Amino acid sequence: MKKTGWKCLSIFLFLMVLVSGLTGCGKNADEVADRMEKIVTGNNPLEVKTVSQDKYAYNTLPDNTKLVYDEILYAIMHREEKVQIATTDVDEMELAYLAVRCDYCNLFWLKQFSYVTYNRGDEITAIMVTPEYSMSKEEQKKTQKQIDEEADRMLADAPTDGTDYDKALYVFEKLITEVDYVDDSADNQNIISVFLNHETICQGYAYATQYLLEKLGISCTTVLGNVSDGPHAWNLAKLDGDYYYIDTTWGNSQYLSRQDEQKENVVSKYIDYNYFGASTADIMQSHTADERISLPECIATADNYYVHEGRYITEWNPETIGAIFAQAYQNGENMVQVKFASTDLYEQAMQYFVEEYGIAKFCPGLSSFRYMEDIDSCVLFIVF
Repeated sequence: MKKTGWKCLSIFLFLMVLVSGLTGCGKNADEVADRMEKIVTGNNPLEVKTVSQDKYAYNTLPDNTKLVYDEILYAIMHREEKVQIATTDVDEMELAYLAVRCDYCNLFWLKQFSYVTYNRGDEITAIMVTPEYSMSKEEQKKTQKQIDEEADRMLADAPTDGTDYDKALYVFEKLITEVDYVDDSADNQNIISVFLNHETICQGYAYATQYLLEKLGISCTTVLGNVSDGPHAWNLAKLDGDYYYIDTTWGNSQYLSRQDEQKENVVSKYIDYNYFGASTADIMQSHTADERISLPECIATADNYYVHEGRYITEWNPETIGAIFAQAYQNGENMVQVKFASTDLYEQAMQYFVEEYGIAKFCPGLSSFRYMEDIDSCVLFIVF
């Protein structure tokens, strides 16, 4: 089951850039805007105190770029139409805006973010950013209320007293279960698509994952980059003290099954746990992040799904592996996924449990089963 052909869209900054997704995650825009204070300093009246000290991408920036980030965020949150920022370097402005997009996942009212440069000869003397908005302030407030009502409904049964792993897994499973992957879904570059329409693509999934995790007190940012077929978005989250990657889009089988011949023969929609609690080594096999935002080396494994659930196999022991299948079968699980530490272990399991039907020894009464292979990730999917 090779993962290819995923179609996702992301928004990148050019002279005129469509933006349908960013926002003050965890807090709504009014709360963030109210906390942002203008400071008049000489000829630059828009310098502001930051409210982003706890944001991941913000803290990767040089101090001067942080100021530009704060000014851009201030302009958007206060619905400014024309603002001169404290740089004449277009690359610095683009980096600051990219970081804002990663850190703030619900600027759903931002329609377009563009800029104009003012030049004296070949020298840029000023940059003016000119955000445009897709709705009025009143419509923004109404939409925010609807989004938060739905987000609160989705989190009603969340394990608020649980570990970060428990909370993040709940969000991952909830979004995949309730929100479909649809290529041409409306507003799919922002969280309106998720919370109001329940249809989205990668940008919407990443921003919604961030939005819900931050409501549960988990530090999270959106990572922008590419996969084999183009731009993509996923998340970096800090779970129980360590960083992990989460890709809710790739966790939804719908975005694979549109091309997968096994779709009708297995299940129409399932959760692929390869993309929950992934390490840098795991995720970067198929994902390439935008290098302008520095990312940590994710090497922890405790909150990787397979490790945490006891479904990661490091040595050949049919009884141990069989017990995993038996427990899932007895618990009435429709599907069980087991990851192996090497190709050799994976092939041994395939031969014994599938080809030789050894699974029947551990699942009494099992007359038939189906399976899927993910050879690249050494994961065996058993469908009862």
